[in-house]
Amino acid sequence: MVPTHHFASRTLARLRRALSVSILAGAVACVLAASAAVGAPSGSGHTVFKVVASNLSNPRKLFVAADGSVYVTEAGTGGRDTCLGKGANEVCVGLTGSITRIAGSARKRVLTGLWSGADLKGEQAQGPADVVVRGGTYYVLLQDGSINAKGFNTLGPDAATAGDLVSTPAGRARPAVVVNFAAFEVANDPDHGAGPGAKLGDPPIDSDPYAFTPFRGGFAVVDAAGNDLLWIDPKGAVSVLAVFPTQTEKLTPSIARKIGASPTTTSIDVQAVPSSVAVGPDGALYVGELTGLPFTPRTARIWRIVPGHKMSLYASGFTNISDLAFDGKNLLVLEIDAQGLLHPKASGALIRLAPNGKRTLLASTGLVDPTGLAVGNGSIYISNDGLFPSSGPGPHGELVSLPASLGS
Repeated sequence: MVPTHHFASRTLARLRRALSVSILAGAVACVLAASAAVGAPSGSGHTVFKVVASNLSNPRKLFVAADGSVYVTEAGTGGRDTCLGKGANEVCVGLTGSITRIAGSARKRVLTGLWSGADLKGEQAQGPADVVVRGGTYYVLLQDGSINAKGFNTLGPDAATAGDLVSTPAGRARPAVVVNFAAFEVANDPDHGAGPGAKLGDPPIDSDPYAFTPFRGGFAVVDAAGNDLLWIDPKGAVSVLAVFPTQTEKLTPSIARKIGASPTTTSIDVQAVPSSVAVGPDGALYVGELTGLPFTPRTARIWRIVPGHKMSLYASGFTNISDLAFDGKNLLVLEIDAQGLLHPKASGALIRLAPNGKRTLLASTGLVDPTGLAVGNGSIYISNDGLFPSSGPGPHGELVSLPASLGS
């Protein structure tokens, strides 16, 4: 999902390093609103959260099972298998990614041993991004923001399944590859390399699957780096449902310098960076954008997709969307940084979008790098402090909740 030029290219793993230099330089190849301007949502954003679980390792997307259990995808804290970069920019890979199940007051890591890469503090990890649980099988979507033009990475053996959708039973992961998204990108390149180019972190061949949801017996998947929505049918075949367009945005000389462009660059093609997908009550798919550099506030869009029909713009005027979830007919929109990822303060927001277009700010105070959203059990669940590990000086990843009645 697209904030800097390093290892976690186009992913949440690098959102808080929007102004840093590449940590894998030499090691890994690594707007304008679409409709009328929309005013700020009503509401105060001063909501008291209930902490459901603390000390989580880089928590990301959430899955609520039929029995009410909440599964938290944890991107882990890296490891010591393969290390890339030097000094403060060093990133190490290991098998610390996991899935935690929370049921009432009980909490257990039910799946361990998934690939993870993180800095030496265990922060801003990349690894497991999303999970769907069916019976005793865990379907896990694994990030990979480091592919080269042939679809391979240099992250070492522990990251052999990076960029894949895998299935595995509980316990120590025994991943079976369902889809290799990098291979699909190399063979098809649905967005034809649209964007600002490799110099600004957007090489023509790029893949980083980040979110998925059950859909029509298979799965709908957004590839944040590929800028597309894919469908995996029940037999495992992959097809393209939508390709999300760029936006042309003007640049000031100061912003151009900040994002690594020449000061004489006056405009940039900003990639969509789809970060989230949800099935609406109408059976359509809704996809939210993080957007790419320079992460200008109020340029993120939400698209509505019905297979076989032309996709349509559902809403615009949001900022760096990290997740979507429906609460009845209302769409909940989670922003990882309501002021834009280049802003020094990491302040998120949760917004309710009604079918008539009315927007209400449900929460903002206390949301820091929120990365995942789900509704169930009469609650709205949010992965908070989503770019931080379970231990160390803090903050630490956590799962928080607020009453679902706020979303109604």
